[in-house]
Amino acid sequence: MKLRSQLVLLSLCTLALPWAGCQYLRQVDEALSQGQMQTLEATANAIAARLASAPELIAPDSRRTGRPPGAQLYLNPLRQAPVLDGYGEEWRAQGLPPRVLEDQRGNPQARITLGRRGSQIYLLLTAQDTTPSYRDPRVPGVSNGDTIELYTAQQQYTLPVASQGPVQAMWYNPRRGKYERELRIRGRWAASPQGYQLELTMPSTLSNGELAVRILDRERSDGGIPARIAGTLPTDGRPGTLVEPLPVLQQELEHFARPELQLTVVDQEGFLLARTGRDWHRHELEENTPGGYGWLRDWFYRQVLATGALPPLPDNHLPETLTQNRETASQWFAAPSGYTGSRSDERIGAVSVPVVTRADNIIERPLLGRVITAQSTSALQSLTESAARRLWLTTASAAGLVLLLLLGYASWLSWRIRKLHKAAQTAVDASGRLRGGFPRPILNDELGALNRAFASLLSELDHYHQYLRSLASKLSHELRTPLAVMRSSLDNLAAGELDSDSRRYAERAAEGGARLSSILNALSAANHLEASISQADREEFDLHDLLQLLTQSYADAHPSHRFSLQSPDGPQLYYGAPELLAQLLDKLADNAVSFAPEDSEIQFELETTTRAYHISVSNDGPLLPEGFGQKLFDSLVSVRNDGGKAGHLGLGLHIARLIADFHQGELKAANREDGRGVIFTLLLPR
Repeated sequence: MKLRSQLVLLSLCTLALPWAGCQYLRQVDEALSQGQMQTLEATANAIAARLASAPELIAPDSRRTGRPPGAQLYLNPLRQAPVLDGYGEEWRAQGLPPRVLEDQRGNPQARITLGRRGSQIYLLLTAQDTTPSYRDPRVPGVSNGDTIELYTAQQQYTLPVASQGPVQAMWYNPRRGKYERELRIRGRWAASPQGYQLELTMPSTLSNGELAVRILDRERSDGGIPARIAGTLPTDGRPGTLVEPLPVLQQELEHFARPELQLTVVDQEGFLLARTGRDWHRHELEENTPGGYGWLRDWFYRQVLATGALPPLPDNHLPETLTQNRETASQWFAAPSGYTGSRSDERIGAVSVPVVTRADNIIERPLLGRVITAQSTSALQSLTESAARRLWLTTASAAGLVLLLLLGYASWLSWRIRKLHKAAQTAVDASGRLRGGFPRPILNDELGALNRAFASLLSELDHYHQYLRSLASKLSHELRTPLAVMRSSLDNLAAGELDSDSRRYAERAAEGGARLSSILNALSAANHLEASISQADREEFDLHDLLQLLTQSYADAHPSHRFSLQSPDGPQLYYGAPELLAQLLDKLADNAVSFAPEDSEIQFELETTTRAYHISVSNDGPLLPEGFGQKLFDSLVSVRNDGGKAGHLGLGLHIARLIADFHQGELKAANREDGRGVIFTLLLPR
């Protein structure tokens, strides 16, 4: 990781200040939320105590006492009277929650919804029946197929299921001893994708405050035992009472109403009896509706203050956590997404307190209902968000200033280091020469001292490199005179009469002098080669012809090896020095012959691209040692394993690299992919 990145990451520690402020704000928000819950609970306890002292307000009908759960049916107040066509479009438009009726196995068999408009009771029933069976007139009985039974306080009505058409409600008249049709029950049947649907109405006086429904599902129209039965009729045969909102309780609840507070009273089964206050499911546009980038602000504060995702406030019904308990319960909800008068992150707290009358301190009477208080946290959130805004403006400004300062310092420091790195990279060229004076900074800090140390080190290395470059010419000049004296003395000694041992030693000394003379010649040639290469003339020539001519020459000069050439057809024009390239290929061919086994093939290949020529020389033989891919082209480096008897100083490949550099090319050496030899590749830009 770069130094600037490290300093930037280190500067991020300044964000600990706003983070600590957020933690404090969350604690404050949590304390305020707990206080709001306690206030809601106190309000609910006060209302519950009032209703417990006057139980007739919440339970005016004594007939419900001791009735089993599930026997009662709820009458929803209807905004308009439904059209009795069997389709139920008006019911779905009002969004009334249906009640699910299950069969003996616990599987859903039907859904029923009841409502009241004026003096009429309306009912919508949707049954799930994949094989409906209708009344067969050939079989005796009022209804021998699928049947709907209605039970009121004094009468039972039988409704034969039909695919469509008007409803026929039949009741048994004991005085006449036969079934008669009840004309006050009107309705219509309709087929549905799941089975059939019933929509009917009846006067409220006909039910006398009690009603039960039973659905009989027969597989055939033979009047036999039903395969499935679902309904609300208890085992004692007495229908349950009809539950609906209580106007007297509503008036009593209005005394406790406060702005932004919703009060709800339900009975022991969760049926709504009275409600007052704010309704979060009313889709009304208020003046404080946020617009523009308000959603971004809400998201930001939600991330800062929120303690987790909250369930949305249920629509048209209350959650079981608040209605199906005997103890005090509380829960947080998120405001409904469709309520445009609230913020998107508004939270709603709800507390449920049971209404129970006590006979004494030990015996507890049955549960009469529950009081549910709900209120949003919009006021608390506005206070918390105002503090959060001030905190973030202060801490973010301070953290941003520190971050900018550290970023600027890190950039300046990184620029100095990059400058030093670039100077160190370009201080020495490919031949090891110092290109110029190393920059010396004015500042006296640690980086300035390091820069000056690099400059001193490179100056010392340049002096030493100059000494090494002149060492070859000095040795060549100083050794030539004593070498000439030694060789002339050996020649005079060999001209005289010598015994066999003395002549053998004289011949060995002469061979050693000859090798030493060739070494001195090579040193002298290498010392002046770079100057001669830089003065070479360039011309345009055909690489294909040059390679073909050289390959044939190598084959004639080295009959113990086979030479081959692969090259594209046609002329391959290149602008360069053909004599120098021939000298480079001579070095590569000589190197390949030195290492390749006898009678092996040495392959020359020319490949062309749109940007460069690739000339490769491949031969079988020993592989390159690890790490010698580029060291081979340095001066006085050789991997030959002949003990230096041949007088190789490692100058051949060094000369080849100098020629490649003259043509702005690149010379590389690598082991072949098959692992059987070495390949040298020369890249010449076009």
